[in-house]
Amino acid sequence: MAKPKYRGGDPLVKVVVPNRVDLAGGTLDIFPLYLLVPTSMTVNAAIRVESIVSIRPVRGTARLVSDNFSRRSEAGDTHSFPTRGAFGLVAAALRHFPPRTGIELRFGNDSPVGSGIGASSALLIATMLAMRCLLGRQKNWREMAREAMEIEAAYLKNLTGSQDHIAALRGGVQGIRYLPGRTEAERIPAGSLAGRKLAAHGFLAGTGKAHFSAGLNWRMIRGAIDGNPVALRRFRGIADAARDAWEAVSAGEIDRLGRAVAREWAIRRMIARGISTQAVDRLFSSPEFRKMVSGAKLCGAGGGGMVFGLLRDPGNREAVEEVLRRRGFSPFPFRISAGPRISCEGGDGVR
Repeated sequence: MAKPKYRGGDPLVKVVVPNRVDLAGGTLDIFPLYLLVPTSMTVNAAIRVESIVSIRPVRGTARLVSDNFSRRSEAGDTHSFPTRGAFGLVAAALRHFPPRTGIELRFGNDSPVGSGIGASSALLIATMLAMRCLLGRQKNWREMAREAMEIEAAYLKNLTGSQDHIAALRGGVQGIRYLPGRTEAERIPAGSLAGRKLAAHGFLAGTGKAHFSAGLNWRMIRGAIDGNPVALRRFRGIADAARDAWEAVSAGEIDRLGRAVAREWAIRRMIARGISTQAVDRLFSSPEFRKMVSGAKLCGAGGGGMVFGLLRDPGNREAVEEVLRRRGFSPFPFRISAGPRISCEGGDGVR
């Protein structure tokens, strides 16, 4: 069994990957929904709310340390951690690599639990990138996103999609199309004019309420899988809004993007019970909010987590943040991420 040479705890690997905000077309990344809704598309932005994994050599066995929860676990090797509890998803990922001893994986997320911005998926990607660096292995982003999605689905025992993993691997703003047998993704760099415009107008705020995406996702797509015409019509509307959102963000047309985000949310909130909340509905319908915001939505499956929105005028950021605080929301910085940052004594793990 491979074991790294002990060198007083010097880091071997550090990986920092972005979480994401879905602008439009979330849920359409879940198989088989995108096959039931022709021309499905998801548009998201990788943001600098991040998930971090580092690997250090240690004497003895293998350790997992959570910075968020001040917890640690020790096992005989990296295959021996239980796949339940706080370390479950990381433990599940580690079983897809050869067992190792003599290492400590330390991990954490910037975002709160249940944020709806793909933090657990980003942490999974960070773990996989870190292990690939340690082992000197590479894999292209399509293969790695597919592998991560299937690891997560098996762990959750529920349906899941790939948009979170793609954003974590590529950064920037993604326009993702799902076709039989392949996924295509166009990318707007964070530093491009369109990327800078989105960063200038976008805002993010926590609701203070965690969400559980797996249950909401199933409630949303069950009707489509059963062939319910109303559900299918609504998902087609979401796909239309996503295509419009991609054209708008690519062109730097923020007002048009705001209208597409608002249209997508108006459809999404009707798909299943529990997607919106009373506090969110009151905020989005208030005249003071609507005057300064062209479009807003709950991230991910909804039900809580983070609000994303677009300012009509970037100069109104402080005023909008004051409205959010007064109504019990917690503003977060909104910055577009260029992609993963990897420090590694070996290959870079992804291409």
